This record gives sequence, C-alpha cells and structure tokens, in this order.
Amino acid sequence: MSESKPFASLADPDRDEGALWLSWLVRLRWVALLAQILTLSFTFSVLQGPWVLMPLVGVMTLLGVGNLEAVAALRREAEITQSRLFIHLATEVLALTIFLMSAGGPNNPFFILYLVHVCMGAVMLTWGKAGLLTSLVLGCYATLYPLHLPLRFEHHSVPSEHLLSIGTVIAFIVTAISAAGFTIGVSRTLRGHKVALLQARDRTARVDRLRTVGTLAAGAAHELNTPLFTMDLRLRRIQRRHAEETDTTKDAQVIKRQLERCKEIVEQLLVGAGDPSAGGLERRRLSDLVEQASDLWAKGAPLGVEVLDRSGGAMVELPAIAFRQALTNLLENAREAQAEAGRDTPIQITVEQDEGFGVVRVRDHGIGLPEQRDRVGDPFFTTKTTGTGLGVYVARAVADGAGGGLRYRSETGAWTEAVWWFPLYQEPRPTGGDHDPAQSQDTPEDVGRR
Repeated sequence: MSESKPFASLADPDRDEGALWLSWLVRLRWVALLAQILTLSFTFSVLQGPWVLMPLVGVMTLLGVGNLEAVAALRREAEITQSRLFIHLATEVLALTIFLMSAGGPNNPFFILYLVHVCMGAVMLTWGKAGLLTSLVLGCYATLYPLHLPLRFEHHSVPSEHLLSIGTVIAFIVTAISAAGFTIGVSRTLRGHKVALLQARDRTARVDRLRTVGTLAAGAAHELNTPLFTMDLRLRRIQRRHAEETDTTKDAQVIKRQLERCKEIVEQLLVGAGDPSAGGLERRRLSDLVEQASDLWAKGAPLGVEVLDRSGGAMVELPAIAFRQALTNLLENAREAQAEAGRDTPIQITVEQDEGFGVVRVRDHGIGLPEQRDRVGDPFFTTKTTGTGLGVYVARAVADGAGGGLRYRSETGAWTEAVWWFPLYQEPRPTGGDHDPAQSQDTPEDVGRR
C-alpha cells in the first residue's frame, strides 16, 4: 500500500529517517544493557568493592530512562534531528566509558563496543557530527589508561585467564549481534528505499504517458465536436419532417440517445481521458462513486451489476469523472470476458475497507486472464480486435495518481477479479506501495489484465 501521492506533502523524509535510526539505537541499547547486567552479575566479585556498583547502576538506570524517552518520542512521532541522534550516541559512549573505568579500563574486553558506536555514527550522522563522535570515542578510550579501577581477579573462583576468555567471548557475541543487526537494518532500509524509488519512477512514467494519451484524446474530442453538432442538427430536421411516421420517430429517438452518449464521452475526453490530474477532486463516499458509475453503465449494458457495500461509509478524495470512466472501463472488460465465455451472470462489485484503503473489487466469471499478462495495462496493448488497450491503463493511472493501485486476482475457469484501491481520506498515507489489498485474500496473481 505503499510509491507520488496526494498526501505526500504530509511526509517528512528526514523525520522518517531519523526515527529509523533512533529505533535501531533503542534496540541495540537494550542489548547493551542486558550484556552489562550479565557481565556485572558474573564479575561482581572482581570489582574494587560494592561501592563501585553505585555509579554503574546509576549509568544503566540513565540509559534505561533514555531508552524509554526515545520509545515515547517514536510513538508520538516527534521530530528526530541529527543533534538528537548525536546526543544519544554520545551518551552511549560516555556511559560505556564510565562502565569500563569502573571495571578494568582498557583491559576490559568490552572496549570493542566503541567500534560499534563509531560505525553507527558514520552511517547515521553528517560527516561533521560523525567526526565529532569519533573524536569523543578516541578521547574516552585514551582516558581509560590513566583513569580506571583495576579488576581483582584473585577474588574470583574462576582463574583470571579463563575469566578474561569468557569476557572476550561475551563481548564478541554482543558486538557481532549489534553490528549484524544494525547492518541488516540498514540494508533492508536501502532496499526499501530503492523499491519505493523505482515504483515512484514507474508511476511517474505511467502518468506522463497517460497525459500524452489524454492530449491526443482531447485533440480528437475537439475534432469530433463539429461532426457531432452537425449530426444533431440534421437529426432534428429529420424528426420534424417525419414527425407523423411512428417507426422513423422511434429510430430517431434511439439515434438521439446514442448521439447524446457520444457527446458525453467527448466531454469526458476533454476533461482528461482519465488523467488523475485533470478535473476537480471530489471528497465523497467510495460506495457512492461506485454506485453512480455502475448505475450509468448498467443502463446500456445487457448484464446486471450487483454492488455489495462493506466500506462503512469510507471517504475518498478522487477526480469523480476520471473514476467513473475508469470503472466503466473495468466493467466493460468484465462484460466482454463473460460474453466470450458465454455467461450472463451479473458482475459483482464489492466495496470495502482494508488497512486504511478503500477497495473496489470487480469480479466476473469470464475467460480469465490472457497469456500475455505481463504486458496488460500498457497503453495501446490489447488482445481484443476492437480494443484500444487504454481501459486498464486508465484505471491503473487513476489509482496510482491517488496513491493506490490496481491488481488482478483469478481462479482459472471460475472467476477473475480486479482489485482497485485508494487511500481513505481520514487516514492519508505517504506511500502506497507497501500494502497491497490484492494480497489480503486467497493467493492472487499480481498481474495486469486484458
């Protein structure tokens, strides 16, 4: 639900990145606190005296309180600045220094944790703050040599060489877990950003192509206006001349209705041919938009439409004309699929909510998805002899432009379902690409359609 969206202005990339880094600091700090508690419980007898525990417990308490404050900041979505991250990392370094000063100084194997903080600072901070943090680490490490309390290994039941070996193993495990966890998190984040960037670029390219198609359609619409106007005038003359002929009058009325339908189509083309940036946005119930479009389509279609509303009054903000035309395209595709399969069952439309999105499911019982499914949705690609290849393309562009998407699900020989989703107005989301409502039921085929 992931990429570009009408609500993208509400997103703050810097704040999101800072929150990500702070969340990893919180995780690693809990690991460090656990390691310190285990180490103290094992090496308590080699400290200079019980009084040493006071500053150590105080430092660990301070880190715990700092972690709770960071968790609260993340939950309330507070702004996480570079300075705030630096303060957290610097506090970690100072706390580790106090811990090492009280427990052996440079001879304590846990001094290797300094490297983790240096690496985290290099990734999280600007080069200036990262350099300042590295200088702090070097200064603290140098201070350990003249200022530290030696460990009294003779007071422990385990020989000193074994005790140091155990400490080294524990320090290595903690460092490895911290480094691996942080690296994995950074790698996942980079992959996520790459996918989001590719999706945004692909969406932009599709919208640009659609705007080009819309420009061509608008030009064609202007050219069609003149002959349609002429036909309307001639038809009125025919009606006046043959007003007494019943059959001719009936035929003229049918032609008149079809001519009005042509004019309506031309007007929709002039609005933008489904371009999500064309026409005014309307804030309405998704179910109302669906019922209005399906009712208009059903008046001239040989099939019925069953609309099931489970949306609970979900509100969306969409270009109504483009939405109506796009849903008409999907319904027409569904009708043609059922006609080829020789079935006349009603087309089913379900309107529902799914994790902050309004979802429209258009299900038919037709011939299913075509073999060239990877190309479906490309402009001017079609498997129909009289098609233009713009139906699914327009519907997908309308959804993409609003921050949603379009996928198809199918069960061979049974049904095919277009899953079309849009972000709810109450809960705008800056990325549409992560959540895919098409995946929320059964096992969909995430492909396009005819």
